[in-house]
Amino acid sequence: GVTFFFFTLYFLMATQDIAVDGWALTMLSRKNRGTGPICNSIGQNIGYFLSYVGFLALNDVESSENLWRPLLRLPSRPGTGLVSLGGFVKFMGGFMLVITVFVGLFKKEVDMSIEGGDCCTIGCGGGGGDKSNTDMETLMPKNGVEEEEDDDDDDDEHEIDAYEIGIMETYKRLWSVVKLPAVQSLILILLTYRLPCALSDNVKFLKAVEFGLSKQTTALLSPTIILPLGILVPIIGTKIWQGHPLKQFMFAYKFRVTVVALVDVLMLLTVRSFRGGNTSLIGGETTSRLIFWGLLIASTALQAIVHSLQFNAQMTFFAHRVDPAIGGSYMTLLNTFGNLGGTWPSSVVMYMIGQFTIPPVCSVGEDGSEVCTGGRDAYFPLQLVLSTLGCMWIFVMSKRVHHIAELPDDAWRTQIENEDEEEMQQLKKGGKHA
Repeated sequence: GVTFFFFTLYFLMATQDIAVDGWALTMLSRKNRGTGPICNSIGQNIGYFLSYVGFLALNDVESSENLWRPLLRLPSRPGTGLVSLGGFVKFMGGFMLVITVFVGLFKKEVDMSIEGGDCCTIGCGGGGGDKSNTDMETLMPKNGVEEEEDDDDDDDEHEIDAYEIGIMETYKRLWSVVKLPAVQSLILILLTYRLPCALSDNVKFLKAVEFGLSKQTTALLSPTIILPLGILVPIIGTKIWQGHPLKQFMFAYKFRVTVVALVDVLMLLTVRSFRGGNTSLIGGETTSRLIFWGLLIASTALQAIVHSLQFNAQMTFFAHRVDPAIGGSYMTLLNTFGNLGGTWPSSVVMYMIGQFTIPPVCSVGEDGSEVCTGGRDAYFPLQLVLSTLGCMWIFVMSKRVHHIAELPDDAWRTQIENEDEEEMQQLKKGGKHA
């Protein structure tokens, strides 16, 4: 029953994801498609904050009793969080259904079955045949100058929607896309680059909680650090590396496998030292606490920055390379490999942490306190190995990343798509001379 439930849930989510990706591509012109990933990144960060951090903050017993109930003037209920898991899931599920129904009812779309074009070329109001012919004649270039000016927009004017080509043809094209050398290189990059970062992405804060960092502190770091950076970093990154998303990607990755990993290790060592009762690391207790909070904030902020930079660069590159003829499916195909590249490393590092960690032997001392001896924590040696692997990845794969960044748009399209474009060009010329 649980398997069927999650299969159905993810099937519906994936279907909606494809629709939204295709919607974004058809709404934006080619020159403005770089803004789509910024909206995507900001929206995902806000959604992540509300669903993950928001729930932790509202479900935490101590935060609910000392912060949220006094703030909202609610009666005290010690030992009970402000919201439960069941109540939170019901509310968010209902909220998502309301938004989906709202879009379905009030968003007016173009009937793509109208012969002759799409919403960029044919009257989007759904007018009759005469209006379509008039619009087509209006859009046709009347001289060489206008034709030259419109060359850059040809792809926008003659996109074939997946609605018209059918499901089987869409999958046929996707299989042809997977066989493209450029796409195979990109898939290899997407499936491998996350492994050296897997500890920071999946284990770091779990280890910090194990070492004594409170869940309340972890939850409160996100709204104050991760959310603002998740909104600002994509905008700033796009301004700095405008038109070169993979340069942005590689800059963040080099920083991610070296500096971020080092700061994470220092932060965890500091948290473990404080848990052990040593609150005076360097220069007294006040200085030690400043070091503790400085490393904790730096670790959280740096990871948020590099993650946002890479995610934004990845989505921007996808948006500029996919063929809008099957844009939603093409985008989702690349995102699927990107998600797989983040999923399998998390399982691997979790397994390795479990296999190579030896728990200490604990006993009760004569004074009644717990005394633990021996043991081995696999996090720190494993982080060294993965950081070394990340440096090797940069050395081996950076040329491949640079190569796919320089490839022309034709390298990302199949022969099937090229034949369709030629057919559309012939139809355009026929309409012009009619």
